[in-house]
This record gives sequence, C-alpha cells and structure tokens, in this order.
Amino acid sequence: MMRIIRDSLLSGNANRRSWMALTDPSTSELTQAAATLDIPESFLRKRLEGEASRPLIKEERLISLQFQVPMPEAGAAGQFTLVPLSLYFVPGYFVTLAEREIPFLNRLIDPQKPRKRWELVLRIIAEVTRNYLPTARSVTREMTVVERDLRQAQRHDVVYRGLDINDRLLALDLGLLQLEYVVSEIAHFLPAGDTFLMELHEDTRVELSQVRDQVDSDQATLSELLESYAYVVHNNVNHLFKFMAALIILATIPLFIPGAVAMNVPLGPLPHWRYGFAVVTGGLVLVEMLTAGVFYRMGWLKLD
Repeated sequence: MMRIIRDSLLSGNANRRSWMALTDPSTSELTQAAATLDIPESFLRKRLEGEASRPLIKEERLISLQFQVPMPEAGAAGQFTLVPLSLYFVPGYFVTLAEREIPFLNRLIDPQKPRKRWELVLRIIAEVTRNYLPTARSVTREMTVVERDLRQAQRHDVVYRGLDINDRLLALDLGLLQLEYVVSEIAHFLPAGDTFLMELHEDTRVELSQVRDQVDSDQATLSELLESYAYVVHNNVNHLFKFMAALIILATIPLFIPGAVAMNVPLGPLPHWRYGFAVVTGGLVLVEMLTAGVFYRMGWLKLD
C-alpha cells in the first residue's frame, strides 16, 4: 500500500515535505515510488526485504536510515518479529518503508503539527527503543519459566526453549546495536546550537543504552543457566557410569566360585569339607557386603 500525505514534515529550511508511506507495497507501487523519488528500485527492494546494508547513508540528495522494529506475535508470549523500517529524506518527500504497518508512525507524523527532520527521526528512534523494552521483558519472563523448569526437571525440551530464547535475545541485541550506531552518527548532523535536539538526542541515547544493558544482562544470565545445566548433566553422566561400574563389580564377585571350580586344578580338601560350601559362600557374601559398603560410602551406589 502506498499513501502520500501532503505537508507532513518540515525540512531544514522550514519548507514542508510530503510523507510517502509504503507498507508492504506491490511491485507496481514500488516501481512508481522509485520513479517519483529518483531512487533505484533494487535499493528499495533490498531495504524492504531486510538485507544486510548500511544503517545510515547520507548523500547529496538522499538520507537513508534503517533499523529493526520488534513487533510482538499475537497469542504467543515472548515471540516477536523484527520488522525492517527504512526512512528516506529526498527533495520534497519523507518516505517510510516497511513490510508491515508500524502503528506509532501515524501518531508521530501529524500534518497539523509537522516536526523538523532530525526531531522526527529521534522521536521515531525513541519509539522503536520503547518497543524493545516490553519485548525484552516478555522474553525475560519466559526465561524465568525456563529456569524454574530446569530446576524441577532436567528435560531436553526445556534446554531447546532456552536456546530459542537466546536466539531471540541475540536478535534484539543486534537490532539495538544497529540503533546505537544510527543514534551516534546522527549526532554529527544535528545543529550545534539547537539545545532541544541535543537534549532529545541524549535522552534517546541513554534510554537505548539502558534497554541494551538489560538485554545483555539477560543474555549473560541465560548463558550461565545453560552452562550450569550442562555441568549438572555432565556430573550426572559421570555418576551414572560410576553406578554401573559398581554394579558390574558386585555382580562379578560371586562368579569367583564357578570360575574356581571350573579350573582343572586340584582344590585340596575344600570340596570334601562338610562346611566348605558354607565357608566359601559366607566369605563371598562378606566380601560382597564390604565392597558394597565401600562403594556406598564413595557415593557410587546413590542415584539422587
């Protein structure tokens, strides 16, 4: 869909620009927009598809910015999609390009109260940053559930959920890193004497830094949790091998009797002694009990 709203933005020289909103545009709409803006269609298409590209491009007749906007998935707690949002400033137009509707754009871009170029950019970035915060918190809540489940029952499916959460946190971190780069580069283009823009830029930078610190902290916590789980599993496997070895040794001790009898060597008077069987069996039972006691004190016969 392509919409053009007249006189929605103030340029640096106080002239008004029209807002061209491109939301999941068709091929014909993208071609028309490229011709109107004098921008290569392939450039717009790559940005729409979210291909890796420079977050900020500043040329003589073009300023291009791109960042990722987290959009929560309906009915799925902690699930989200990072939607690429591109902003373009060309003579006469301000352009937004995204594959999905970005709700806050309609609130920030008001033809009745047009904003200056860099003020609008900073406010959009601040709004994107605020979208990251509840998304990160929802992922953190899911991470708490994973931690509780790992404490109660060490199941592999819980580990896979933890790895999925780690992937989502990494995606958030990369999106915030891209935003940080854009904010740092914008500082070079702001008017030196505009105190309002400088303060808005600093507020946006601080808020962005706080959100990224939270995401980094959650990543570190989840990493430590998964490492602890791996350590516990490793210890459990070692203990299981010790338990199996102890059982094998205990099962082997009684085999000394048929092994000794089966040897083709004289055993002396022991086979003809009336108490021979009782003595040999009792001795083996005693050895079995002593060996089992040693293994139990070493913890090899405990599975808890």
